[in-house]
Amino acid sequence: MLSLIATVNAAIPGGQSETEHSNYGDMGKAKEFAKEHMGDKGKNLTEKEELMMLFSLHDSNKDGKLDGIELRAAFSDFNQGAPDSTLSLQQMLDMIDHVIAEDDTDNDGKISWEEYLISQKYHEG
Repeated sequence: MLSLIATVNAAIPGGQSETEHSNYGDMGKAKEFAKEHMGDKGKNLTEKEELMMLFSLHDSNKDGKLDGIELRAAFSDFNQGAPDSTLSLQQMLDMIDHVIAEDDTDNDGKISWEEYLISQKYHEG
């Protein structure tokens, strides 16, 4: 998220079940991806700092929000090298649409840091 991001993994072959999904994919894999890119800066972070790192990594225009293009990049990063990770364009668009529909509470078509954090806390349990 932040290496921030895939969608409901239930839509991906071999993904998480509906009850344990995050709209941003396998967060363990996402955090590892981000830490690899951060090097020493990625060590010993709190949970919130890890989430911020994931979010920031994909907020390429640094506007504090993830748009569809940034979400697509994040989903692509998260699924790279995973078994059955090849997604069709339609699957990718469906994932992005799902995240925007579920997490974009202010209806601006983007996911803000606050919306992202709320989604992560919601899906934690």
